[in-house]
Amino acid sequence: MAVSAIVSNMNGRRFLPRLLEALRGQRGATVQIIVVDRLSSDGSWDYLAEQPDVTLVKEPPQTGLVSGYAVGVEHARHEHLFFCNEDMWFDVKCLRLLEARIDRANQVVAADPWQWTYDGTQLIHAGTRFWRTTWNWLSPYPLRRCEFTEPVAAGEVVPFPCAGAFLMHREAYEAAGGWDRAFFLDHEDVDLFIRVWQRGGKCVSVPDARVYHAVGASNTQHITTIDTPVKRRRLISGLASTSVIGMKYFTGLSFVYPFVFPGLCIAKDVARLRFGRAWLGMHAARELIRRMPAALRSRARWSQYNRARPGQEFFRAPEHNAVCPASRRDLSAASA
Repeated sequence: MAVSAIVSNMNGRRFLPRLLEALRGQRGATVQIIVVDRLSSDGSWDYLAEQPDVTLVKEPPQTGLVSGYAVGVEHARHEHLFFCNEDMWFDVKCLRLLEARIDRANQVVAADPWQWTYDGTQLIHAGTRFWRTTWNWLSPYPLRRCEFTEPVAAGEVVPFPCAGAFLMHREAYEAAGGWDRAFFLDHEDVDLFIRVWQRGGKCVSVPDARVYHAVGASNTQHITTIDTPVKRRRLISGLASTSVIGMKYFTGLSFVYPFVFPGLCIAKDVARLRFGRAWLGMHAARELIRRMPAALRSRARWSQYNRARPGQEFFRAPEHNAVCPASRRDLSAASA
């Protein structure tokens, strides 16, 4: 089996040796390594340029994680695409186990590994499930919240994988239109997999495929090209993206949510005297206005799929939702 591994790197020089070692050491898979460097200033480029088996590509950092992924796909040679951050390493069987779960005959087009902290001591990403809620301010569909450590079985369907690390069949990726490069960080995986789901595609969880991730490393970065901390840019873009998703895919009464959501967020923060966050909400509303024409053009382009499988039903689908709190099991055995 052959995989094109596409890595998005921004000042990850300290992580790169272990990452490359893990990719080169994968058993049962031939791996093409593509690293998209985001104008790193820590020596990453020079180090990567010395690696003869690495295809090295440049992409500005202000465009976001999946914009880097999308550029990397242009250089990929194989039918399976493995997207990952630079601050990771993997079990030697990871890619083989992920590839084994792809089943085009049954429309399984993506496989989601479980993730642990970089030192392997704590499980941080298992199965993804939506939970009913009265209102969630951080969800594109506010009547559902998302949990990422559900104890699902191997091969069980999940609504979407973690954008930080997962494997996907290239044909399914291209059929769904690929990454929306307007997303910076957060919700980009939801956006892509609504389109995958609308076309009948499925993603499954693979507990035995282990990824070890230095979570939060990106938040400490500074985007020098626009003189903005990643954390601030991430918050503003993420707030805007919740509404963008609704504008692209929701129908009926649910189509109201993306238009009222920004104002409600700002009003909530003002009422709680959180004026700094309300100010960021204003910036998010401005970004939403900027991104709205492209979102509505995308909606028109894929209108046949929105009519057949409206976006809000992605969040309501029984196979994507947790049954009840009593169904949760202790994850200590899985993380041992």
